[in-house]
This record gives sequence, structure tokens and C-alpha cells, in this order.
Amino acid sequence: PGVQVMSMDTRTPDDEVHTTKSVRVCFAPDRIVYKQTVVPPFMLAHTGSWTLTETAGGVLATARHTVVVNPAGIGDLPMADARRRLRAALGTNSRTTLRQAKAHAERC
Repeated sequence: PGVQVMSMDTRTPDDEVHTTKSVRVCFAPDRIVYKQTVVPPFMLAHTGSWTLTETAGGVLATARHTVVVNPAGIGDLPMADARRRLRAALGTNSRTTLRQAKAHAERC
């Protein structure tokens, strides 16, 4: 209970697909932490958390990521550009995941 092992295929903006594997641990009622055990080629490591905070207007969801960029996986892209792209991609993925979780919770 409270532990999820999962794999997921993600399509990148340039239409590549990569598979990641993660372990998530739920600390009910307000925190989930995870570690990707298989990361895409442009990362060496990725961990993160989602924290849920009740507010007067609903629930505030905060996603945090810690990533080690793999220089060999970014090709000729300057590191600063790779970090910006990675931040945008992780933010988009987090928002998509949290929107799906919200929709599921509202259906229940």
C-alpha cells in the first residue's frame, strides 16, 4: 500500500518516444515522492515530488523536480538550452498528470 511501480511511454515534441520507469511512494494525504529508475537519454537521474495543500479555493498542487542532465544525451544543444527545454517538458508533463488526477478525483 502506498507504493506504485510504473512504466510510461512519452512522446517528445519532435515525435520521439521514450520509456521511463518510476517508483512512487504516497504519504497520504498530501505528498507523493518518486524516483525514475529508467530515465530518457538526456537525463542521468530524475526525482521529484507532488505536494497537495488545501486552500480556501480548493487544492494547490505543487510539483518539484530534481534532474541531472546527461551531456552525452543532449547532442550539440547548449546546456542552458537543454535545461530550458527540460524544464518546459517536465512542467508540461506535471500539469498534464495533475489535470488528469484532478479530473479523476472529481469523477469519484
